[in-house]
Amino acid sequence: MQKWIFHILFAAFGVTSLAQSPALIDTVSISLNDAEEQFVKNNYALLAAKYNADATRALIRQARLFNNPNVYYEQSVYNKYKGSGRKWFPTAVGEAGDMASQGEIVIQANWLFSVAGKRNKTIKVAKANADIAQYQFDDLVRTLLFSLRSDFYQLHYGLKSLALFDGEIKTLQEIVNGFETQYQKGNASLRDITRVRALLFSLQNDRLALATDLRETLSEFAGLLNNPKPIWYKPILDESQAESSRNSSQLVLSDLLQQAVTNRPDVKAAQAQVTSAEANLKLQQATGVPDVTAQYVYDRNGSYIPNYNGAAISIPIPIFDRNQGNIGSAKLVSSAANQQLQQKQVEVQNDVFASYQKIIETEKINTSLSNKFSTDFNSLLKGAQSNFEKKNLSLLEFVDMFESYKESMTQYNAVKSQLLQAFEELNFNVGKDVFKK
Repeated sequence: MQKWIFHILFAAFGVTSLAQSPALIDTVSISLNDAEEQFVKNNYALLAAKYNADATRALIRQARLFNNPNVYYEQSVYNKYKGSGRKWFPTAVGEAGDMASQGEIVIQANWLFSVAGKRNKTIKVAKANADIAQYQFDDLVRTLLFSLRSDFYQLHYGLKSLALFDGEIKTLQEIVNGFETQYQKGNASLRDITRVRALLFSLQNDRLALATDLRETLSEFAGLLNNPKPIWYKPILDESQAESSRNSSQLVLSDLLQQAVTNRPDVKAAQAQVTSAEANLKLQQATGVPDVTAQYVYDRNGSYIPNYNGAAISIPIPIFDRNQGNIGSAKLVSSAANQQLQQKQVEVQNDVFASYQKIIETEKINTSLSNKFSTDFNSLLKGAQSNFEKKNLSLLEFVDMFESYKESMTQYNAVKSQLLQAFEELNFNVGKDVFKK
């Protein structure tokens, strides 16, 4: 009986060990460079954040503008005492004190002048706020780019594992069909057919879980590229080149920590918050100094002489309101911003150290794997087939070898993916591409 079992297994394994995933609506091959170009060009979140950053920077121009002068004009509308000429909108100068002959015109012009450097301090606040918006935009780019690259690697190695499952499921399905045929003829036991059915069911469940994870990753990846169409992206990746360009021996932890504090846009945003808070404190202190309003007055008939010309200066007296509350609030905000900056610097250093350790540990696992890991396992399966034909392996032992192959190869792909993602995480936490993609 064992001879016909071998023929079933040999025919099934002879098909392929890595079948392609089922064809979907549309499959698009894409490199990481192309993905990043589409991301920068099309992502709505990036475009919206860029507009917000530009809008904040436009406020600098507004802060540079001087106060507008104000002009007041008054004209007498009706003079019921006027004895001759028109009573509506009278314009005659008449004689001083003679209500029956006069028309009145008043013109005032005033201009508020900011003192204590309020204008320059307002400009500094606007610049700091614009810097915050720009750094927040840069941080959004950094975060979304990290997600894009991580999704790219997960898709690449996930599809390899999915193809592995598809090939094994196809193989096992043929084995199950062969067992069922022989079981009907009385040549196979119920125990054997149940064993291979259970293995097939396990593989199908594992494939379903992987396919579900890949669809979620694909959805996020397509969303980052702003593509609403049902497309299955197939990443193009030169694995040997990607791994050879990343080596932990090139890393110096102290340099990475310094680069992170210097380059991370969220750290720069926290520093800009400190600058903004300090500039706002100086502005609030200057706001406590009263501004000066200069005024010119022309009154044709309403003063002690016709055609009166006068000048005036108006200055509020800071007896009660010296902007004390805003100054106190600005001091507290400035202190809080300094504390947040220090906290952010500590977080950044911890992030970099964690990423560094993750690379070291993942690289050790990857290094322990032979470059011929996949080839060796395929050879091992062929050897198992030969031993099974010679009756040196039972069906259960052969199926266990089959299951071990699946687990080892999926873990192998997972380690490869985790290694590249670890380096991308380091890029993310340092705030620059320490290793090029």
